[in-house]
Amino acid sequence: MKIIKSESYKERIDGGLAKGKTPKDFDKIQLEKGISIEMEHTTDRKIAREIAMDHLTEDCNYYKKLEKIENK
Repeated sequence: MKIIKSESYKERIDGGLAKGKTPKDFDKIQLEKGISIEMEHTTDRKIAREIAMDHLTEDCNYYKKLEKIENK
């Protein structure tokens, strides 16, 4: 698991639901799970992190719910 240092965080996508937030604002496990899932859509880990942060801002259980849906 790659640890994200909040001090080095810089938003790559302008706007979004997580605007103004840093990785430190999210549950580490859920954020890492989200990044892994979003890497299916991009080769850029920073973009995947932005997408995951937006989803987790919308619903802090986003990836837990997604996992339940996919395992049915």
